[in-house]
Amino acid sequence: MALFPMFIDLNDKDILVIGAGEVALRKIEQLIKFKPRLTVIAPEMHHEIVTLAEEYTITLLQRPYVIEDLKDRFMVIGALDDLEEQVKIYNLCMAMKIAVNCVDSPALCSFIFPALIVEGDLCVGINTSGRAPAVSSALRKYLTSLLPQGIKELIDRVHTIRQNEPVGRERKEKIIEICQNFFTREG
Repeated sequence: MALFPMFIDLNDKDILVIGAGEVALRKIEQLIKFKPRLTVIAPEMHHEIVTLAEEYTITLLQRPYVIEDLKDRFMVIGALDDLEEQVKIYNLCMAMKIAVNCVDSPALCSFIFPALIVEGDLCVGINTSGRAPAVSSALRKYLTSLLPQGIKELIDRVHTIRQNEPVGRERKEKIIEICQNFFTREG
């Protein structure tokens, strides 16, 4: 069954990533776009995660995680290969009512981490309900190549109109015409 897509503000939310390998790196690269407070815990750190921590606000704790690390988190990503540990993380998060995603284990997720297209304020999330993440990833690459030049500027223009003109039919029709013209021109 398809999952309902829900977009939430992650700005300054406390997110924990357990694990620091290739998969964790991919999740972190997506998460930093949304400016959360990220903590990464793992006995060993991928060198690119260490590099990201120099540029972004990421707390690195080079050690095994402990149960107390999960307390008061907004979200937890279990990015480790150990299925037994994933089950433990999932059960702890569910008991603490924390959103959790254990990578490559859809049954151990309270949410699916989508394949993302992010261009300024435009964000498109793609998922296959955890059934075929490779399809989501391939579709993301394909759709990204189709994004028209100037989409950020279109969003800015429409936002300005919405902020500065009175609500009503005239404003609505103006915005619809601008959007239709933009995509007709691009098509």
